[in-house]
Amino acid sequence: MSDLYLDTEPSWNRVAEQCARSPFAIPALQRILFDEVHPVVHLNLWSVAGVWDGFDEDWLVSRIVSRRRKPWFRLPWPEDRRYPWRELKPLIIALRQGDEPVR
Repeated sequence: MSDLYLDTEPSWNRVAEQCARSPFAIPALQRILFDEVHPVVHLNLWSVAGVWDGFDEDWLVSRIVSRRRKPWFRLPWPEDRRYPWRELKPLIIALRQGDEPVR
């Protein structure tokens, strides 16, 4: 999911395919995105010279593991409307239902 935070146009279908093949239910994927991945890499979208070719996997995993805790703050609007989940969720659902996602 970290590819959604690169300084390039995300490969939505590729990320959705990886998520759809995972054993995690939709609510678990949403929690992984917002509680684990987003806090570690979201500032890359604001960086002038952000990472564009992929985050180092060892760095990413170590950062996620080192900060594994429940968030102390939630934004006041529903996460279903937040980027990138509002884009990703319908693609995952379509793939799991056997439909071809349109993007």
